Amino acid sequence: MKVAIVGATGLVGRNIIKESEKLLPRETEYHLFASSKSAGKSLTINNKDVIVEELNTRNIGEYDIALFSAGGDRSKEFAEQFISQGAYVVDNSSAFRMLEDVPLVVYGINENEITTTTKLIANPNCTTMGLVMALKPLHDRFNLHTITPVAYQAVSGSGTEAVKSLRNEESLDSESLLTVEEIFYPKPIARNVIPLAGNLTENDYSDEEMKIVYESRKILDIPELIVEPSNARVGVVTGHGVFCSAVFEKEIDTKEAIQVLNNFEGVEYWSETLATPLDAENNNNVLVSRLRRGLSSKKIINFWCVSDNLLKGAALNAVQIARYLVYK
Repeated sequence: MKVAIVGATGLVGRNIIKESEKLLPRETEYHLFASSKSAGKSLTINNKDVIVEELNTRNIGEYDIALFSAGGDRSKEFAEQFISQGAYVVDNSSAFRMLEDVPLVVYGINENEITTTTKLIANPNCTTMGLVMALKPLHDRFNLHTITPVAYQAVSGSGTEAVKSLRNEESLDSESLLTVEEIFYPKPIARNVIPLAGNLTENDYSDEEMKIVYESRKILDIPELIVEPSNARVGVVTGHGVFCSAVFEKEIDTKEAIQVLNNFEGVEYWSETLATPLDAENNNNVLVSRLRRGLSSKKIINFWCVSDNLLKGAALNAVQIARYLVYK
């Protein structure tokens, strides 16, 4: 089997390599692609050094699966070229997520939407991914109607340069932090919370907030789901957290809700301690804590969930889909 990893030198790409080593057949032959400035670098996978190739039309051959994490523009330009040579493409960008004929897949929820004729598969937004993993078992039991998610998004969701900026800012004293000019975000992110992640759209919600709206409806197959989202960027390297208030059609028994969460593969409920981004880092599971019934209705539950945005939120899910393609 031949697998191409596009965007192999980025944060998500390097995690795709690690997860591929764990989940895909040992004999898999890998081809790594990145931009021209990364071409010629060597990365190790399954104890073999693989030279990174420049992503261009001349270098695209026949592959069984291509895992993309190189941004939407690269996906739009090159995905079809891989598909035309016979590859399944699993794309981590937002380029194809809302196309009607492209399945938006969270492994463990809706991988059965992938058929023998499916060649392009979209990976959801990293914030949406963790949230829907927690919502899916609850929806199956209690019938979800409305969610009000408030997301706290880590800087690694913005890429390597954002992480570098945070590290540089962390070394500054408070006075210097207020006047620093060379920063990734409009405001310093170290020791700070910026009440906006992403870019504002015409309706005054950010594109990141609107991804939660559209993608959660599609993944959970609830077209009429009411979603009232908010988000913020926080001075954390890895781990997107979401406080969510969810309204269901049925009354909630909290003990039963916790039980269905713990019985759902890929989700853990923490009752003895609070789950934080540090706990979620390098953890394949979505961690849920602070679940309690609403004050105004027995049909409401409020909870906190957190997940590693580079793993289940991106790389792990992509490789889980690839593994599904191999063994289905």
